[in-house]
Amino acid sequence: MEDFSEEMLNENIPQSFSLNGQHYESHSKHIVDENGKIQGSVILILDMTDIKAYINEIKRVRRQAEKASIAKSEFLANMSHEIRTPMNAIIGLNDIIMEECGDTEIYAHAKDVQSAAKNLLAIINDILDLSKVEAGKMELVYVDYYLKAMANEIIAIMDMAASQRGLILKYECDETVPCCYNGDEGRIKQILINILNNAIKFTEKGYVRTYVTGKPGKGEDEELLIFHVEDTGCGIKEEDLNKIFEDFRQVDSKRNRSAEGTGLGLAIVKHLVELMEGTIEVESTYGKGTKVTITIPQKIVDRRPLSETPRPLEAEEKIGEGFTAPGIKVLIVDDNVINRKVARGFLKRYAFDLTEAESGPEAIELVRANRYDIIFMDHMMPGMDGIEAADIIRKDCDENGAAPVMVALTANAMEGMREHFLKCGFEDFISKPLDSKELNQLLLRWVPEKYRQKEDEEEEGKPLDPAAFQIEGIDMAAAVQYYSGDEAGFVDLLELYCIDGKRKTELLRELAESDLLRYQIEVHGLKSASANIGAIEVSAMARIQENAAAQGDRDCIAAQFPALLAEYETLLAHIGQFLKERRQAEEKKEKLPALSLWKLREQTTSALEDLQYFRSQECAERVEELLRHELPGEAEERLLQIQEQLRLYEDDQAERLLGQLLGILGREEE
Repeated sequence: MEDFSEEMLNENIPQSFSLNGQHYESHSKHIVDENGKIQGSVILILDMTDIKAYINEIKRVRRQAEKASIAKSEFLANMSHEIRTPMNAIIGLNDIIMEECGDTEIYAHAKDVQSAAKNLLAIINDILDLSKVEAGKMELVYVDYYLKAMANEIIAIMDMAASQRGLILKYECDETVPCCYNGDEGRIKQILINILNNAIKFTEKGYVRTYVTGKPGKGEDEELLIFHVEDTGCGIKEEDLNKIFEDFRQVDSKRNRSAEGTGLGLAIVKHLVELMEGTIEVESTYGKGTKVTITIPQKIVDRRPLSETPRPLEAEEKIGEGFTAPGIKVLIVDDNVINRKVARGFLKRYAFDLTEAESGPEAIELVRANRYDIIFMDHMMPGMDGIEAADIIRKDCDENGAAPVMVALTANAMEGMREHFLKCGFEDFISKPLDSKELNQLLLRWVPEKYRQKEDEEEEGKPLDPAAFQIEGIDMAAAVQYYSGDEAGFVDLLELYCIDGKRKTELLRELAESDLLRYQIEVHGLKSASANIGAIEVSAMARIQENAAAQGDRDCIAAQFPALLAEYETLLAHIGQFLKERRQAEEKKEKLPALSLWKLREQTTSALEDLQYFRSQECAERVEELLRHELPGEAEERLLQIQEQLRLYEDDQAERLLGQLLGILGREEE
């Protein structure tokens, strides 16, 4: 053989060579005699031409596939960005059409366009995220965050989606895990919102429950955060469990035909969880429900337990500059007495001159007679809503109507509502339940600096201790988020809730079958009033009824109203029992000596005169002072009724009862 290579004789070392366009591989073995001397070699030559061609073809195809995958990811990323720009314009312009059109049919079509456009935008965002992951361009952004704040935000976002489907969204958090972590808060939110959205989408009745807990990680400063999401939905077949994380896959498509989506959500979730070195597991019983468990390692920043999560001021979310402004006149307009009480509690610290109105017409008359600096106007009220009242104030109340800053109060803090209120004569907007930080920022915008005085740091009453209010059905952790007053004020709030409940239970029974518009307004008020005292379950059930009334869904109202009423009445009974026991404990304390009949009559007459001259606050203080004394049975009972009416701002009824009490005292004096 020409050009024979001696390397071919090297034992156990394959050699490759080419000859006349063909490719060969040689393997050699020495022939050794009995003395160990090499006598020759055996050489095996294999024709590798076809095998090498096959390997080269595989390499070429793989390179092409990699290039195609990169090109696809870049194309999807670019197209997603390009498509989102006109989509945002479509959604924005369609919102304007919905706000300005007066034709019911056109509005209905525009609403359908809005729904379809938002669904399409969600799909585009999913594609963009998936393309980023596949292209290796998804980066994690690490920040310090408080677990409770993040979880509360997610639940608040998903609560509306759940209630629109008639579902209860349950939420629990292990109070013993550390309160603050360092990680990609935004991506964790995206994961949980995707999972919760999926659970809600495939659950027709029952509930969706979220439970957050944790366990120690590998290092001392690592915690494995565990998020459980379970539902009572349609479930997943065992053979489909391995398919649910595939791109563009929606299992059991026949059964889930009505559920919109591309099937990208879970694929993105899996990518994100793995990017954070976490795990995701799914357990499901077909036809009964599904449980998803996500475990993500996070760095611990603050080891204090969740139960000791710093309030916003400590958590570097300072409310801002505290101030008082005694010269500022503020009008609070809300048909719900509890909501007015809460608003007054929040605004009390600013030392404003506060006035209240329970309806649009009453607010209009007050503005005609008085000049206010700020008006907080509730959106949904019976008879005349806040937008109509604001419009009349602006047009018909001359300078008094033009001067005040008008702030919309609403429990429907949906996207686009701010712009809608600004077009209707309002300068600003704040959602209910009120948040002290947001309220303070709003007031800093609208109270001129020249009227602000540095806040006095005086203690006003006994601070609210959540442990002192163990009432079944009330979550005090939620209550303290919405209530900023002292303990006595919260007791007043509970008493008002009970007093209002006597009226509202009968009214709800009547309206549920007769007047959907009034029913919607009443359950709207119940929703926010319940949230204000921490009655989250009743608030959530009321929200479902509000949405059903808004959609004219009488079947949903008929099916779920009995459960709401039962829960509401049970809650009222628990609060009533708590207040009764509290009063009994107070009564054990020594009362002031009994007043003479003459003195009692004199004080009652003064209270009546206060009321006749519109001095309701002074009248309430006199009644409270009288109740501190030993009193005859009937007088005490009457004064308690008067106190109740004054708390409900039913001054005419209180005046009538005071007159009756004076008559009784006059007869006794004779």
